Amino acid sequence: MESFQLLIKPAGPDCNARCSYCFYRRVSNLFPETTHRMSREVLEKMVMDYLSWQFPVSVFSWQGGEPTLCGLDFFREAVRLQMKHGKKGQRVANTIQTNGLLLNKEWCNFFRKYLFFVGISIDGPPAIHDFYRGKGACATVMKRMRMLKEHAVEFNALSVLTRKSEGKAREILDFFLSNQIRYLQFIPCLEKEGKDIASYSITPEGYGNFLAELFDLWWKEKQRVSIRIFDSLLEKLLSGENHSFCPLASTCSNYVVVEYDGSVYPCDFFVKKELYLGNIMQQGIGELYESPGKKKFNLQKRFLSPECETCSYLEFCYGGCQKDRLDEKGAPSAKTYFCTSYRIFFSHALPRLKSYAREISRRNKK
Repeated sequence: MESFQLLIKPAGPDCNARCSYCFYRRVSNLFPETTHRMSREVLEKMVMDYLSWQFPVSVFSWQGGEPTLCGLDFFREAVRLQMKHGKKGQRVANTIQTNGLLLNKEWCNFFRKYLFFVGISIDGPPAIHDFYRGKGACATVMKRMRMLKEHAVEFNALSVLTRKSEGKAREILDFFLSNQIRYLQFIPCLEKEGKDIASYSITPEGYGNFLAELFDLWWKEKQRVSIRIFDSLLEKLLSGENHSFCPLASTCSNYVVVEYDGSVYPCDFFVKKELYLGNIMQQGIGELYESPGKKKFNLQKRFLSPECETCSYLEFCYGGCQKDRLDEKGAPSAKTYFCTSYRIFFSHALPRLKSYAREISRRNKK
């Protein structure tokens, strides 16, 4: 079996923040309980089953909602169980995506000791971050990031791009660099309000222009700042292999989502009743990963519009993420809502990236 990763929601959709654009709150409709926490029974079954496959690296990605709501003792137990059920020499990696609000020195010491890689959600300076996340949120997150630095915890920043981000690439990048935050990833916000595109979603032109401007800024700073989408494109040009950046890959990611109760879904953007794959308390994780439902979901990404099939940029975006295949009114579409974005960005950036990749290849051959 090919290796795969786990994207785990130990607190389900529960969160201690109320971000206006949060896509995961709706998942609470699937579960009758008002509070959602993974039990020790589900935790041990998941760890034991997954580690039994002995992949080259077994990756546990803890997300939410807000995973730190489970408490530090939950994660101490998770590590203890990994040590209990892992084989000698087996490689295990833990990542956690958090809003940072509950982090303290004890959390930081734990992350450092067990080499957790931390993703911090921060959209930019206060005027941008706080607009949809609440007044004062940015200042709190920045304190937590400084704490991570003081404890030598590895982390990156995940920035959600909204309507408020449009035209602000320089302002956002300057904010990160001025705070010595140099590992960045950007995700475009696209949600629906009723039958229409939500007002806080970034526009196709806004996202394309943002990426083009950000690329120009990165180009001058590329030796000291990492931006995931650009790194992934360069990696693809150098290796000829698939994207490591999921939205632009030719197939959907090699992971499954495990909810707090053990239920499994193909992707966290598609935690829906009709896409339920099964439960780890009744079936093995490997069986669920290779289930017909998961395979069907992965194959759906290959159903492209005729326009995509003849596009010169097909090998660089593969029709984009399935969740973004909506038209301007929010109805399902075979073409990504961000088609214009990618055309703007690729026409602007690919010539330089291709030239840079050839330069790196020549240097490596010497």
